Amino acid sequence: MTYDQLAAFLAVAGEGSFSAASARLHKSQPAVSKLVRSLENELGVDLFDRREYRATLTDAGRLFLERAAAVIESTEALRSFGMQLSGKVEPIVRFAVDAVTPLGPIMDVFRGVQARYPLVRIELGTERLAGAADALRELRADLAVATRLGIDAAEVEIARFCDVRVLPVARFDHPVATCGTPIPPALLRAHAQIVLRDSARGSASPSLNVLEGGLRWTVTDVAAKKDVILAGMGWGGLPEHVAADALATGELVSLEVPEFEAGVMELFVMRRRDRPHGVVAQALWEALRRGGRDAGAPASAGKARRRQRRR
Repeated sequence: MTYDQLAAFLAVAGEGSFSAASARLHKSQPAVSKLVRSLENELGVDLFDRREYRATLTDAGRLFLERAAAVIESTEALRSFGMQLSGKVEPIVRFAVDAVTPLGPIMDVFRGVQARYPLVRIELGTERLAGAADALRELRADLAVATRLGIDAAEVEIARFCDVRVLPVARFDHPVATCGTPIPPALLRAHAQIVLRDSARGSASPSLNVLEGGLRWTVTDVAAKKDVILAGMGWGGLPEHVAADALATGELVSLEVPEFEAGVMELFVMRRRDRPHGVVAQALWEALRRGGRDAGAPASAGKARRRQRRR
């Protein structure tokens, strides 16, 4: 039994087909099929049911999957430890964060790692919705902080980082902010909801807190979303730490929208199980796991929100 056999098995199980697994592993489909078949022959059991269009795990395959993922994870951890012992420091670490992520705690971690490894270049990219999963899957990121949207736990190691509260808001003089509560659903849908566009390159991910049948405008970053809402061009959900100042001054008003599904978004730090992790990436991983915390808004924002609701 070899590492390549287990990696091929996990890739097929995760992707659901040999062709998709071959693209992910950058190997030919016959090579991936041969690796999986040789593993099955060695074990004396079929791990996949090949009678269907998709490569479906057999009962034995599902049981074997858990053990195989643990072996790959342990192997990569050992490889990372070996790199640390050898003192090999990677020149670049690529980091992807979901657009709603509070950057303060991450910058604290970056400063500490930069002091230890001053020559390493950190590339920080902002992703939206399933974009972080795409970045990890396509090897455009070594680490990510994002929701579980689009994440396969068998492929990605995750640890809780923080919670972000998402508030539906509008400018204080916008029609949905001045109509009183409850807001008529028809009024919400008559005015543009400002939403983030998914940055994933693959298939479309499920929408989050987007009202069905309503008018919507899309933007590509949270700062632009806030500016559009502050301009009175529409309403939408903003992370509480982003909206806090405008809520405190009364420029923005928090809305009550029962159809919002996710009042709190759970963010996780994550990395791939099947890739070696360098010294700096390992240091970032450990620091972010230790530094995870609730990213709740300042108390002043909560007080402002309560005042606005009483208007």
